[in-house]
Amino acid sequence: MSLPDILTLAVLPAFLLLDYFVPPAGGFRSRWWRSRAAVVIAINFGMALLVGQLWAGFMGDLHVFNGASLGTAGGAAAGVLVYEFFHYWYHRSAHRFDWLWLAGHQMHHSTESFDAWGAFYLHPLDTVFFTTLLSLVLFPLLGLSPEAGAWAAAVLTFLSVFEHARVHTPRWLGYLVQRPESHAVHHQRGVHAHNYADLPLWDLLFGTFHNGAVQGPWPEQGFHDGASARIPEMLAFRDVSRPALIQPTHSLEISP
Repeated sequence: MSLPDILTLAVLPAFLLLDYFVPPAGGFRSRWWRSRAAVVIAINFGMALLVGQLWAGFMGDLHVFNGASLGTAGGAAAGVLVYEFFHYWYHRSAHRFDWLWLAGHQMHHSTESFDAWGAFYLHPLDTVFFTTLLSLVLFPLLGLSPEAGAWAAAVLTFLSVFEHARVHTPRWLGYLVQRPESHAVHHQRGVHAHNYADLPLWDLLFGTFHNGAVQGPWPEQGFHDGASARIPEMLAFRDVSRPALIQPTHSLEISP
């Protein structure tokens, strides 16, 4: 197993361990949250491996560009940058269009607790979409070498987990990578918008950047207390944006 593969596998456990030592965010934490999240993470990990292998077998060595000529470092940098462009537009679309939102992404935003346990709290279809995007961008599109692709995946995994970590960071960092404070705005109750890319570059270019506060309490997350536990409804693509006793008349309106 290569070094970037080891780092990719180690990132999430490291941040999950950190969650036991950082101060709690306050507010509501769903009962059995960590246990439930661990099960969802395990399922999605298996899904991601399966989808990645299926795409690799189907596409083979086909590629549009010869990104292998960029070398390991250059290829990894190109992979992160280009993937984040497509990730930005998929992610923004998942907030904009009800069918994409209900088909998966609302489950990630249902979490009431802001921590690394929620980083991969995803609907299986959301995992399929994100993994497919990564698999197609790094290899069939860019034609990266296996080493460059592995390093790009390691960096992207770190960014996606780090932005969910409940740690305070300096404001200037928000112009380089998405900070936890910025991603807390993205998940904030009643907001669910802004900051769609792990690299702020694309949010800055397309007008959706919002650098979160440096200090102060973490904002309330999710839709309502208990939403993250409504897994059967979310798997069935039902809107859980309101408490179960209040039937929504239409899907949650998400700002573009």
